[in-house]
Amino acid sequence: MLLQSYKITRPLPCFVHPEKLITLLTLLFSLLIGPSLCIGNEASLTLIYTSNTLGEMESCETCPESGNAGGLARRAHYINTLREERKDLLILDGGDALAANYFSRESEREKARKRADFILSIYEKIGYDAMNIGDTDLALGIKYLETLQKKTKIPFISANLKDIKTGRTIFTPYLIREIKGIKVGILGLLTPDVPLPIRKEMKAAFVDDPVKAARDMIKGPLSGCDHILALAHLNPLEIESLVKETPKISVIIGGNDRYFMLPKYFQHTLYVQSDAFGSHIGRLNLKLLKGGSYRYEHSLVLMHPEVKLDPEIQNLINSSRTLLKRPLP
Repeated sequence: MLLQSYKITRPLPCFVHPEKLITLLTLLFSLLIGPSLCIGNEASLTLIYTSNTLGEMESCETCPESGNAGGLARRAHYINTLREERKDLLILDGGDALAANYFSRESEREKARKRADFILSIYEKIGYDAMNIGDTDLALGIKYLETLQKKTKIPFISANLKDIKTGRTIFTPYLIREIKGIKVGILGLLTPDVPLPIRKEMKAAFVDDPVKAARDMIKGPLSGCDHILALAHLNPLEIESLVKETPKISVIIGGNDRYFMLPKYFQHTLYVQSDAFGSHIGRLNLKLLKGGSYRYEHSLVLMHPEVKLDPEIQNLINSSRTLLKRPLP
């Protein structure tokens, strides 16, 4: 029998950032899940997640969705501050970090590729542990993404983006992290609903059914994991199917529809999501129990214009801005 309790709270002291404005839109939830509260080992994990940065380096003043929030220098400052407090960080991106759109002109595509290369170098400095491949990332070209993968220490993951000839995954399908004896699997999934212009150029690759791919991974190489985190760049209906068909997933990080939302709990699985352009960063403080039970505290943290900038990252952006003009579709 599952014991569930939801609790909306005020921000706890450990969530309060030195800049008060960073928590103007902080939403905290607590959840207690599992047949027992004291079974097996317990491990703490602070999970930071982002999605749909869409090739933006700074706050997007022309993007009405962002409200001039966001920016990689603010994100870096916030995460570095957390790193001083917590040594158990896991930093993941749910997809569409590198590009915003399909670029029909080769000159614009080259601009997008330069920006993607630069953004990836910042993600590496921030310390991301994995990046899921999103549909607009594919606008850069799969061959180019493979080139980027060779240049970075950050693994690109995707369990259902496959080579059309071999049927094998093009990027790493999953990762496994062990924390105090508790195994955590990290799975990457991509929606088959890829925009038509991008799909037309995917001559050597295809997107397999994400639910089937997830099931295969969970029954196969991830079968020994206590918890599975799914970076699911899927639409809401696809996520519903994923929840129903893959009951072992503990946390789903969504984001294909580019909206932030309050955490949702389906059957056994926590579903969280941040919005576009890096306006918010998602944070989950997890207490993982061996065998699949867990407790959590969740917050969405606004990257407000008055949040401090990481000086190293901002200097890199300032020195490269004229060379990294935003490409036009």
